Amino acid sequence: GGCTNIGECTTACPKGIPLDVISRLNRDLLGALAAGKA
Repeated sequence: GGCTNIGECTTACPKGIPLDVISRLNRDLLGALAAGKA
């Protein structure tokens, strides 16, 4: 499922993706949705 910026998913992530990368991806997704590109 989706991951929030709280950080609970970083401990459960099997790939070890850091929270700053997750937050950047979430920000990019929201920007794309707002622009109608997603």
